[in-house]
Amino acid sequence: MPVGKDPLVVRFLCSVLRLRPPARPHIPTWDLAVVLEALCRPPFKPIEEIPVRFLTIKTALLLALTSLKRVGDLQALSVAPSHLEFAPGMTKAFLYPRLGYVPKVPTHTPQPVVLQAFCPPPFREPDQQKQNCMCPVRALDAYVHRAALWRKTDQLFVCYAPPKKGYPATKQTLSRWIVDAISTAYESSDLPSPLGVKAHSTRAMAASKALMAVVPIQDICNAAGWSTPLTFV
Repeated sequence: MPVGKDPLVVRFLCSVLRLRPPARPHIPTWDLAVVLEALCRPPFKPIEEIPVRFLTIKTALLLALTSLKRVGDLQALSVAPSHLEFAPGMTKAFLYPRLGYVPKVPTHTPQPVVLQAFCPPPFREPDQQKQNCMCPVRALDAYVHRAALWRKTDQLFVCYAPPKKGYPATKQTLSRWIVDAISTAYESSDLPSPLGVKAHSTRAMAASKALMAVVPIQDICNAAGWSTPLTFV
């Protein structure tokens, strides 16, 4: 018989599973405060002059944190005129998924991602200028204009390096960019890069911070696409 069906092997593996159950980390291995602080320093600023790699990964990370969206949702965003709109004064940005996109939890019609600007100018205090370095609207505007020089598709996020420069970024690429942004933030802070970082952890991190800030849990679930608060808990 196959080894996997031998009664003694089955009993042994069941015992191992009981003695050494899979360990699933419930707390992200990185600190949001460290990352946000690093986004306000080189190599992530000044945003109009930084290399396209740092502009891309910074924008991807900020959108993941502020929207609570999955990587698949971010990949579905578009720069087509009917899918991207900036409010007057760059106070908000509205992003719509491409037509025909079905989210992982299709409980309702996909809603636009609404980004709120952080302390837009004029600045009244030095701290406001620092917070503006973390503004997702500002980062998105800079990225859209920079990527327009080589873009070959309407998808928001496109590859920035050959041989696929200008072509749509895959979900795996977006995940790698988000992890790269977190690791780079730690390295620029002279801290060792955290181990086991996953792009999906941005949802847990941002949702937890929102709940601690007394944001209604139903609003968090609506933004993240969770059909029930039990998923978040």
